[in-house]
Formats: sequence, structure tokens, C-alpha cells
Amino acid sequence: MIYPKSAWIMAAFIVLVSNTIQAQSSVSGHVYDAEKTSPLSDALVQAWPCGAILSTDSYGTFNVECATELDSLKVSSFGFTTVTIVLDGNSVIDVSLTPLHVEVKPITITGEIDQSVIRIVPTSDLMHTLDRTPGIRSLDLGAGLIQPVLRGLMGSRIAILDGGVPIVGGRWGQDHGVLVDPDLYEGIEWVPGGGHVWLGPNAVGGGVKFSSIYLLGESGSRTQYGTNYRIGDNRSKVYVLSRLRNKNMQFHVGFSASIFGDRNVPQNTFEYISRTYEIAEGRLPNTGGTAYHGLAGFIYSTEGLGQISLDIRWSNIQQGLFPGIVGIPSQRDLMGDGNIYSVDLPNQHASRWLVSSKWMKQGDFKRTFLFSLSGNERIENAPPHAHGYGPKPKTDLSLSLHEYHLFAESKWEGDRGAFGFQAELLRGKTDGWEFLLPNHYRDRVSAVADYTFNSGSFGARMDMISTGNESYSEPLYAINNEVIGEDIRATALNNVTPSWAFSWFQPIDLEKIKMSFTASAYTRVPSNYALAANGIHHGTFRFEQGNPNLKPETAFEVRASGSSSSEKFNIDIQSFASLHKGFIHITPTASFAPIAHSGQIYSFKATDAFRTGLEVKMNLQIGRGKLATTSSVLGQWALETGLGLPFTSPVDIINSYAHPIADKLSITLSHRAIAPSYLVARNEDFTNGTSLFGMGLTLKMNKSVLRLEADNLFNKNWLDHISAYRTLGLVAQGRWVSFSWSYDLNLFNKN
Repeated sequence: MIYPKSAWIMAAFIVLVSNTIQAQSSVSGHVYDAEKTSPLSDALVQAWPCGAILSTDSYGTFNVECATELDSLKVSSFGFTTVTIVLDGNSVIDVSLTPLHVEVKPITITGEIDQSVIRIVPTSDLMHTLDRTPGIRSLDLGAGLIQPVLRGLMGSRIAILDGGVPIVGGRWGQDHGVLVDPDLYEGIEWVPGGGHVWLGPNAVGGGVKFSSIYLLGESGSRTQYGTNYRIGDNRSKVYVLSRLRNKNMQFHVGFSASIFGDRNVPQNTFEYISRTYEIAEGRLPNTGGTAYHGLAGFIYSTEGLGQISLDIRWSNIQQGLFPGIVGIPSQRDLMGDGNIYSVDLPNQHASRWLVSSKWMKQGDFKRTFLFSLSGNERIENAPPHAHGYGPKPKTDLSLSLHEYHLFAESKWEGDRGAFGFQAELLRGKTDGWEFLLPNHYRDRVSAVADYTFNSGSFGARMDMISTGNESYSEPLYAINNEVIGEDIRATALNNVTPSWAFSWFQPIDLEKIKMSFTASAYTRVPSNYALAANGIHHGTFRFEQGNPNLKPETAFEVRASGSSSSEKFNIDIQSFASLHKGFIHITPTASFAPIAHSGQIYSFKATDAFRTGLEVKMNLQIGRGKLATTSSVLGQWALETGLGLPFTSPVDIINSYAHPIADKLSITLSHRAIAPSYLVARNEDFTNGTSLFGMGLTLKMNKSVLRLEADNLFNKNWLDHISAYRTLGLVAQGRWVSFSWSYDLNLFNKN
């Protein structure tokens, strides 16, 4: 028998438990691909009814806290169906998302109409990472500069994004890279191909995106730090990245520093312009330097205000330039001084700073506003020599470039699509006796939209681009150093040109094969350098001349991708074909400039071109081990002559086998085969194929990872077809061995 008092106690207990369940305020879990059972990073998790928004980390995990009640989650990831989960009191939940099929359900668009985004898994060395990603090659510019080559295109033809902000700044030649440190970012992604409406009009070869720091899923901290030492150029590096969240506010700071010495090469002699030179101890003198990167920022998130973030980034590099890069080298300069870390003339100093702010709020539309201001500085010093006849310059300053860039993007995103506006302003000032480019500017305003139908997606962008530069002239000297006139190096230019891009994405879902097709058409306005260059370019050993009569180039591109996976095998294929009307490239002429070195003039011209390529990635599970193969094929032709375009990297295949030695220790053996360079441009040297071996050991402990990686184990002498050192007959870098240790510590506050 239940007495009345006991009944009241039991009823109160039931009500209390019921209210506790209904008033749930936190939940954790992870999001994964339902078909591949792999974690989904950067998935958007929205809590209802409190409205909190956060993204999953690189492991697909999330942790949601609400100041009030929490009854359901809306989870979405680009390329997957969106789901809504009713919690029913569950504190831990796993969410599986199904890849988007032809019978499309309403999805959340995240601003990239072509869904072939490829996440790059970083190793201890970024150049090593990029070179092992099919379709990407990288130029070795030292430990502080990065110059990706995407499907044979580089510089201003590709987009490099820092948290959504395009990185600009003198990316004209093989030695002009960008300053980033991947250890101070959340991740790296590659978006292959041209015509992407949200990447901007310069992304002919696609883009590389470095992701901003995310908001932690709950109050607490996460600290990542590590160190690296590389035998080969004696590079030493340390880095730390720390996040601290307290309720609605998160602060994050990061710093990295590295010092690197002269590069080692498996040769003691090389030939340049029919002369044989010696180098001491197989090292390239004056190629060492230092690099520093810093980050500070915060994220503030509330239900009413949304999420506001601010990031401040800073990078600085000082490094020497190999004497053969600038002018005809002397034998004395090539012997070195015995100090592999010393930096002498010629040298360069590059720095970059960025201040960016982002506001994001979820409602009927996800509203995002991004604003940034950045500066890029590049200073080169070299032994002075005149452009032509006349006195030598009185200073070592060969080039001074200061560029300032403002970028803003406003975007509205809904279940079926997105639209928005972009604006950017670039102002550049130059100085120095190299005279590569006059003072210049470049402004752009764009309207962008994409929409998802039941059978595919369509995107469009319309731009107005204003490009111009100041005039510039110097005294014209005769052979006896008398002034005989005016040497007009650049005329004033002021153009306003429309630009556009259209893209259609079509997914096809077969029973065991996922396929997609993309067709895009777009235009590209010539760069300031292609329009107004007129001077010596040290990094490419020649005199380069712009063409102010260049018109925008037009391209039509089709891309196809396919993937299939089973329990032990998966394959991913990416392919493209692109036809370019008025493809702008630099080519040698029959003219010579009366200067001290590299007198042949190269000029920018437009020609029709055809480009095509294929990238394949396969993985096969063999017992406890895994065999992986990546390969890439690239063809680029000028239709008028049938010759290849510059930087057409040859076919290569990379095979690797990873096998666990113990529970936490694994070994990886790799082999890279590079074919001869059958496609060459005019005056471009043929390079032989090669075969390179590598290995790696990885020890994964509770919170840390220890790696040993080696490349070119047998120190083979091979010429990289896309490297500037190939012109000198020099190997860019011989064997290197890298030791690295990283630690990832999470400390979360428990309720």
C-alpha cells in the first residue's frame, strides 16, 4: 500500500527527473561519413532552441553547451544531407551524414558550388606534404616561403586563402611565394580547377585554403606544440598553438620560429652558360636564413549576437639567395665561408601581416561578414649593376615592394544556396634598380550567387576590375655614359574591365560509384605584372617585359571526379580538360637588352592553349598494412605552336606501404617515379626522369606523435623540372632526414 505522503514524494521525483531531462544543457559526440565511416571535420552543428553554433574539429568531435535548455541538434556538412537530431536526454551522440545523392534533400550550402574539395593531411614538412598530393607540386624556396604549383599553374593564377582572405603580394615568379606556417592553422584544403565562384577571378588552377582557428566545443583549453630538426639544410623549428575558452569567449595565440642553413646537393660541380663551376662540400652557399610566424586572436559567441572572431597574423623571413640566382656567379662566391647559417649578398627580406575579423549569425539565413586588412613587404639586395649603359646604382637595393590589401565579403546562406558580395583593393609601391613593376593598384567588386536544384548546382559571379599603374622613366645612356634621351620603362595605365564566371555541378550516384561533373566558363583579367613589367627578374635570370595591350583571357573547363570504396579498397579519380582563349604566358623573344647579365628579353603574350590532366589516388588494405598509390598526368600545349607551356610537370607515380610494427609504432616505405619532361616550352630544357626512395617511422603515444621521415634516401642527383635551379643544372635539394615531435593536450572543464 502506498501512503499519500509517499505518493507525493514519488510524484515530485518523477517531475524532477522529467524536468532534468527536458532541461538538458549539454551534449557531446562526433560526426562521421555514413558510407566511409570516416570523421567529418568542419561540420556545422547548431543547437536548438538556444541557437549556439560550432564546428567539429579535425577528429569530427563536438561538444555543445547552452545556458538554457537544449533539445535538438541540426547537423550539416558540405556535400552531405542535413539531419536534425532530437536528443531525448542523451548526453553523448554519434551523428552519421549521408553523401548528397541525385535525389537531393534540402542541404546547407557553405559557399563553394563545386564540391570536389580535397583535404590535405599534413606531415612534418609542408613541401613534402604538397608534393605527395596528386595535382600539386611545390617550389622549394626555403623554410619560410611557399609556392604551390596547382595543375601546372602558379603565382597569381592560383588562389591561396588565409581563413577565407585571398593572399596577394608579388607572386610573379618561381621565387615569389607566400608566407604561412601550416602549424598555426586548423587545416589545409585544396580546391582543384578553375571557375570556382567564391574563390575569385584569379583561381585558374584552383586554390589552397588554410583554415582559421575554430571555437572549442566547450570551456577548457587545447595546446599543441612541437619541434622539428631536418638534416639536409640543418633546419630547426619550434612551434606552439594554444586555445583557451571560458564560456562564450575564446582566446588563441601561436608562434613558430625556424632557422635553416645552406642546402645540400649531391654534386660538387654544375654548368651554366657553357662554364663549369665548383661548389664546396656539396652545398649551395648563401641559401640559409630564419623564419618567424605569429598569431593572436579571439572568438566570442552568444545566442543573440552570433559569433565574432578577430585574428592578427604576422610573418617574417630573412634568407640568402644563391649567388647564381643574381647575375653570372663568380667561383669565389660559390665556395662559401664555412658557416652554413650566414647570409650575405644577394639576400631577401619578406614580411606579411594580416588583421581579419569575421561575424557569423544563424537565422533564416546564415549571415556572414568577413573583413581584412593586410600588408606585404619584399626587399631584395644584390650587388648593383645597371640596366643598360650608364653608371651603376649607388645602393644594393635591387627591389623594394610594399603592397597593402583590403578585402571584404558579405554572404547570406540558406538551405538551397547562397549569395553575397566581395570587394578588394590593392595598392602597391616599388623601388630599386631591378625595376620589375611601377607603382600600381588593383580593385575589384563582385556579386556572387549559387543555387542547388534537385539535380545539380549552379553558381555565378560578376566582377568589375579596375587595374592600373603609374608611368615611370629613367635617363637613357649611350655607351660612353652620356645621357641621350629618356628611357620610358612604363606608361600610365587605367583600365576598368568586366569579368565573370559560371559553373554547373552535377552529382551522379550509382550503386557503388560516386561521380560528379562540373562545367565552368570564366574570364581572367591580366595581372599588373603581365601588363607593366619592364626590368630584370633575378628569380628567373632574365629581363621581363609586360604588354599593356593584353586582353582578358577566356576559358571553358570541364571536370569529372569519381570514387568507389569497399571494406579494403578505395579509389578517387579527378580529371579535367580546359580550353583557353588568349592564355597569357611569358615567352622568349629575339631581342636583347644591353644589360650586364641575362640580356634576352622575355615578354608576355597571349596564345590559345589546351590543358588537361588526371589525378588518381588508391588505397588497398593488405592484412594489417595499407598500400597507397597516387599518380598525376598533366598536359599543357600552346595551340599555335604545339609546344608545351612552362611549368608542365612530368608524369609521376608515388607508391607507399604503411605497416604497424607494434600497437603504436608503424613504418612507411615509399617510392616516387618521375618521368622525363616530354612537354617543354620554347627555350626550356629537357629533364630526365628519376626514381626516388623514402621511408618514415611514426610512434603515436597518448597525447604526442614522434616521426622520423627521410626523402631521397640514396641522395640521387635529379633535376626538378619546375625549379628555378634547373636552369643552372643544379639539384634544388638532396637527401634530407627529418625528426619531429608534436604534442596535443586537451583540458576541458567538466560540469
